[in-house]
Amino acid sequence: MSIKKKLTEKVEVLSIDYFDRPARTARERRLIYWVLIKTLAGWCVDLLNGNIRLRKCTTGRMVTVKGRLKINAKGSIIIGDYCRIWSNIGTTQLSAGPRALIDIGENTFINSGAIITSRRHIRIGKNCHIANQVIMMDDDFHAVYARGSRSGKEAIIVGDNVWIATRAMILKGVTIGEGAVVAAGAVVTKDVPAYTLVAGVPAKVIKYLDDPDELPDWHNTNLTTIENFIHEFNSSY
Repeated sequence: MSIKKKLTEKVEVLSIDYFDRPARTARERRLIYWVLIKTLAGWCVDLLNGNIRLRKCTTGRMVTVKGRLKINAKGSIIIGDYCRIWSNIGTTQLSAGPRALIDIGENTFINSGAIITSRRHIRIGKNCHIANQVIMMDDDFHAVYARGSRSGKEAIIVGDNVWIATRAMILKGVTIGEGAVVAAGAVVTKDVPAYTLVAGVPAKVIKYLDDPDELPDWHNTNLTTIENFIHEFNSSY
């Protein structure tokens, strides 16, 4: 996608966010262009911040970080092209223990306060959306009764185009299929099929998304569209 097309799409998204319609008057267009300029300036700062905060990681092109990110890279952390990591409202933490691997696919967004802790392998696919305060751990760190003993490590695999909503928890050994949606507050202990909505504690399948087009494009849609999708999901639950 060309830079011109990306900027045009960004103007359209901002117009919907501010006016719920395309900007019509010269005053409205000036406001949108001013917001766009500030957004681009902030993006440049986030790009520089990413280079500093992720210096112990292997990163692709144009990876941005907003805020102060906590990194523990005793193992390997690989972050793909065009990923965005926010750590401004709450502190986001990426921790890879010795010999462990965290592998994040291109164009994935990780929101503030997320905690991703690996002692073996956590793989997050392309174009994923990891919301605020999501927790992902591939190790229980100790057994239930013998708290001084180890409980074992099992990899977490998240497919492409997955949305994990606020405060969901993904536990060890879980595979989440492509295009799946994990509802807010869900605790995922078992595999999630592709193109399904799961919710609850423990998480269960609530709805099958037979048509992949039913999923919004999380990276190129406005807040109203996402809220409508969530409302539809809650109505079916």
